[in-house]
Amino acid sequence: MDFTNKVVLVTGASSGIGAATAKLFASHGATLSLVGRNEARLLQVAKICEDLKQIKPLCLLLDLTMDANCEEVVRKTVEHHKKIDVLINCAGKVSVTSLFDNNMEIFDELMTLNLRLPYKMVQLCLPHLKKTKGNVVNVFGAPLRVRPGFLPFAMIRDALERFTKAGALELVTEGVKMNAVRPGITRTNVLANFNVDDDCVDMVYSKIASAMPNNVIIEPEEIAKTILYAASDTSPNLNGANLIVDGAASSY
Repeated sequence: MDFTNKVVLVTGASSGIGAATAKLFASHGATLSLVGRNEARLLQVAKICEDLKQIKPLCLLLDLTMDANCEEVVRKTVEHHKKIDVLINCAGKVSVTSLFDNNMEIFDELMTLNLRLPYKMVQLCLPHLKKTKGNVVNVFGAPLRVRPGFLPFAMIRDALERFTKAGALELVTEGVKMNAVRPGITRTNVLANFNVDDDCVDMVYSKIASAMPNNVIIEPEEIAKTILYAASDTSPNLNGANLIVDGAASSY
């Protein structure tokens, strides 16, 4: 799969699946626009990407929960790279909350970052994607069993599935595709959100893996390969699809 001369915009590119995706696209010749909130990690990812094909990514250190920053990302990407061929909506966050909580702060934060943001980014990128007959890949969780504390996350997940399917139906008339890649439990920095000490991360992942059908924690590089496929021209009629990569964990 050749992405030479293709401009790929990746949100959440400073860590986890977003970082792995940026590196893989770079290795396939893509010109990148990378968005993240951790400057040190974002620059590190960008350096690796540049070293692969000597194509320097555009790095944008911005909080995309603000509409003005979303607009700035798209504007700067087009100013710098002249176009947008692919939008990868990879930014996201997992937090624990409950109906028993007495405030809406975590709920609102999750809705803004995980649901409103990808919708807004598609809106803003659409005029440019129409010109390139490009495509969108939304990255969000596989349909695993809902556990206490993760109700808003499950609500967002189901909404993004509908967004991908119905959105693809709207965009197909303009020659733009939209698909979703939905990872199961993947090795990222998500455990930091739950105050897991660094020296306990492997033990926690091992415990989680024991509850998976194949006893495996998925690596972000595997998810990145599926994202690359969804964003490519390999299957021209792949549209509105939800590509689940979870080792059959959502099958029971």
